Amino acid sequence: MSRNVFLFEFTATRGDAEEVERALLSRTSAFALGAFPTLDPALFAHRIVRGKGASYTWEIGLDEIEEARRAELYAALLEQIQTSLAGVAELRSSAAYADLSLPAPGPDPARARGGPGGALSFAGGDFPVWEDHARGSGAAEAASALPEDLTVEIAQFRAAVPVEPGLKPWGAGHIYTGSADKAHLAYLHGYFDARAAKASPADRRKILAFRALQAREGSTAAINTYDDQIVTWGTGWGGRGWLGKVMERAIATDAVREALGAAGVRYRGSNVYDVVDLASGMVVTGGKEALEILRRSAPLLHLLIDLARDPATRDAVTEAQLRTFMDGSGNICGADAIATQALFNLIAHLKHWAPGYVIGCLEWAVPQLGAGSPSEERDRRLAALVGRYFYGKARRYRWIPDFRQFRLYFRHMKDDGLDCLHEPFLQAAGPPEDDPFAAAIGVPAAAPPPEAPSPPKDPRLMRVPLAGQPDLESVASGRGALRRGARGPGVKALQEALIALGESVPGGADGAFGPGLEAAVKQFQAERGLAADGVVGAGTLAALDAAFASSAKARATGAETSNRREEEEHR
Repeated sequence: MSRNVFLFEFTATRGDAEEVERALLSRTSAFALGAFPTLDPALFAHRIVRGKGASYTWEIGLDEIEEARRAELYAALLEQIQTSLAGVAELRSSAAYADLSLPAPGPDPARARGGPGGALSFAGGDFPVWEDHARGSGAAEAASALPEDLTVEIAQFRAAVPVEPGLKPWGAGHIYTGSADKAHLAYLHGYFDARAAKASPADRRKILAFRALQAREGSTAAINTYDDQIVTWGTGWGGRGWLGKVMERAIATDAVREALGAAGVRYRGSNVYDVVDLASGMVVTGGKEALEILRRSAPLLHLLIDLARDPATRDAVTEAQLRTFMDGSGNICGADAIATQALFNLIAHLKHWAPGYVIGCLEWAVPQLGAGSPSEERDRRLAALVGRYFYGKARRYRWIPDFRQFRLYFRHMKDDGLDCLHEPFLQAAGPPEDDPFAAAIGVPAAAPPPEAPSPPKDPRLMRVPLAGQPDLESVASGRGALRRGARGPGVKALQEALIALGESVPGGADGAFGPGLEAAVKQFQAERGLAADGVVGAGTLAALDAAFASSAKARATGAETSNRREEEEHR
């Protein structure tokens, strides 16, 4: 597992450097990637680097992504960056790298704590330690096999870990939800209630939302090793996502770090682990590789369960998971508009599931309702809009979340005190197919929309035939997208622009978005390194507008050259 680094070099198009940099920093904080809905934007590490003059580099780091989807992620980031830079800067170049360097070895487990098998004999001093045999440890023993006495003691410690009978085979791995452990759930509820009582109103909502998830997503002791996250511990913390954040917080407590160290596990950072593989007698260092050893070891899975329940370590594990939730899924922009805990729980749960489809939901939904104070009735209407927003985003991408699971979350909201199940779209057999960004269905409009909306005062599109088209300007501003099945003057303008650029558009500029136009859009997107999905969003329009500008400049240059030649011939 290698860290991914994406670099985007651009030049500011505004004159005021302070204004440009303020705009760039605000865009990093609002960054969301709908094309990867289960990848929480908080996992991206952003850095804006100022160069000479008006040049900048936007660096984005990400600990882990499937190898097969790296190119797709790069294309999605490129489109998102182009959208983010619109009106602020012009993208000059971009590149993707795999960072092969390893994080420095994590904290020494300091094996002074006696475990179920007694104190370990290699607790420091001149005794050999297994960490020295890890790749990149800096010791002479790095990347070499462990002595037999170390593997024996680690094996003995693992064998002494309490076994949880509820950990059962499931698919290609194991599952344990923790829902039958009433004593642990009672402890958790008490812990969260005590934390909530002392918290600010904003944090109290987050804590109570996480409390509600314990019976719905698995307790803090839950285990799932059957999907592409490899190892998921607790309330949904996957090995390729947030698990590293939980581990980072948990190992700050000596008792947790020592127990993991005695079992041959160390967390380095950036989702990289050292794990002793007893079968080979080697220390496996990495992300996926090390997590695979953890996945295959039932004693290590039992250890994670035990750490979440043992009175000596459970507070540290619970707090680590809670703080990670509060920073991620529970961090909902615009939550002041919510009146009820039930709606907050729903949005947090949806964000825990598919953050890319939830981020921005309240910023879009609240204005649809017009002026008004937070109330239970207003929350019902907001919930319906949030649901439509969720699938409105989903319909742009290839992954459509399971509608039965989605409706289950709304039933949970009813259990929490807010009933929205009468909404027609929740009664349907499948998710809504209409685009909520084109029209807010089910929300009374304050006034009927004008028949011919005027272009925005500050148009994003600069070149005819794209500029001035209201539906294209709306897409360029991030509201909606054009896809197969759309019709109208905006589609016709899109066809005219592609034809002018030399793209083949079967049927010509007829104003209908059919398979021919979809193929032309895909071709254009592929040529410019965008996600070739045939859907025209803000990034594709920005690239099309820029390409049209370049084409116009080239035509003008060509005409100027031709005029010079004619003048020379006349001389």
